[in-house]
Amino acid sequence: MSILPKPRAEAIRGLPWWSGYSLSLVFPLAILGFLATGPHRPLVALLWNLPMLLLLLAEYLGPAETRAVPAQAPRVFFDAILYLLAGLQLLNLFALGRLVSQLGWSGFSEILASLADLLAIRAMVSACFVSGGICPAHELMHRRACGQRRLGRLLLATLGYDHFYVAHKLGHHARLGTAGDPSTARLGESFEAFYSRGLRQQWRIAWSDRRGAAVAGLVFELAWLSLYATLFGALAVLVLLHQARGAVRTLESVNYFQHYGLTEASGQTRAIAWRNDSAVSLFMFLGLTRHADHHGRPWARYADLRELPDGPQMPYGYMGMALWVQRRNGSYRAWAQACLEEHTARLPSCCAPYDSLRR
Repeated sequence: MSILPKPRAEAIRGLPWWSGYSLSLVFPLAILGFLATGPHRPLVALLWNLPMLLLLLAEYLGPAETRAVPAQAPRVFFDAILYLLAGLQLLNLFALGRLVSQLGWSGFSEILASLADLLAIRAMVSACFVSGGICPAHELMHRRACGQRRLGRLLLATLGYDHFYVAHKLGHHARLGTAGDPSTARLGESFEAFYSRGLRQQWRIAWSDRRGAAVAGLVFELAWLSLYATLFGALAVLVLLHQARGAVRTLESVNYFQHYGLTEASGQTRAIAWRNDSAVSLFMFLGLTRHADHHGRPWARYADLRELPDGPQMPYGYMGMALWVQRRNGSYRAWAQACLEEHTARLPSCCAPYDSLRR
């Protein structure tokens, strides 16, 4: 089912389906528009939430997408999107500081307008930092070129999550589904318990395996916050830290539902990730929905990832799933338990070994 009105759908029919990856630019561009044009009047600030709400609606109503990008598709298109997202993320970080530094607090109407801007920032910016910052960082940190990996690490460090650069590959990919994996939720584990455990395990992995890199990351993060405070003031630093925390929680909620219950201890070893066929999520999050193939081929570029048939199916796209696991976690866990039991009952007894996927 198309989410577009018929005349508009007809107008874009000549474009290849994979041009939909340009949708990933919409939200970061909208956030840049909001941040660069502020401060705003209260109603205007709240109306800037519409792009995010429309994307949520498009994800909920939109079609599934399971096709593979053809080999003849120009890879320069996909790399251009990746670098544009990285550039937009850096612009949005500075635009956020500029807007917060210009908020006024001298009178009732000024305070009301500033609070409306801060409310809009709270609602939108952390989500944008995931799609426009963390997703490109995740893609870049898996690339073979040193410069690309460094750019990915820079994006993570500006959000205070530099240690993820080390812990993701040495922890999650190398220990997939085991007790030492910080990014696979155990069956019955709540999101808050998973979040706390994952943060501790990731730090331990980074500190024990790459202590020099972990220290260098901490030094850079402190220097970055000092620069931010110098340019934009203490309030801007507090807002940045709050939005970075929201982005990290959203990232970890994605980790939570991508692998929930698929551990060696649970016996769910045939599937290594839940399936999600949402076209909007595929485009917005740079192929992250094709997560099982990513674990099998972590060096593969996002446009080359394929949908694999194994794995239980998520009912919503990534934005809807993140809201569900964070806001109504008990409901999610009850549903996921029943879904896993049904999925297991349909599978043959043989299973793919985890060892072949720890890379």
